[in-house]
Amino acid sequence: MDVLQRMGPMTAPRDAVAPLDLCALATTGNAAMMRRRFRGWVGVLTDPDTADDLALAVYEALANVVDHAYVGRGEPGLMTLWAEASCPLLTGRDLVVTVLDEGAWRPSTGPGWRGRGLPLMRELVHATAVLPGDEGTTVQLRRRIAPHGTSTAGGRGRTAAAMA
Repeated sequence: MDVLQRMGPMTAPRDAVAPLDLCALATTGNAAMMRRRFRGWVGVLTDPDTADDLALAVYEALANVVDHAYVGRGEPGLMTLWAEASCPLLTGRDLVVTVLDEGAWRPSTGPGWRGRGLPLMRELVHATAVLPGDEGTTVQLRRRIAPHGTSTAGGRGRTAAAMA
């Protein structure tokens, strides 16, 4: 008998949540649709304020794909949203959201009326990584999310409403 057989059947815990995996053309309408789908998915995992903050951070990443990734191509390419939450831990779940494109990274050209998406994402989640590469750009957002009934009140102690 091998080790896995002795451990018992391989089943997901009762409170496991299936990952969210969406892919669409990088258009404003599709970014809005993906935001709504993400908000519905994460809304069953945490309180409404945290879910709203996370949906805003995800939308900023998607909007960056729409606005920047495929600028020189003349037509939109693909954007992918993948999100997964750990099984519940004592203090909540660990959430990882990844937004991918197949376009080209364009660094900021300096201060102006744009360029607030990445700082906003960094305020709303615990960790943000932007990984540009030859095959596109990957943005990864991480946050510990509290279960319903408790609130983590924003990524770093502030909600989006308090930041306005």
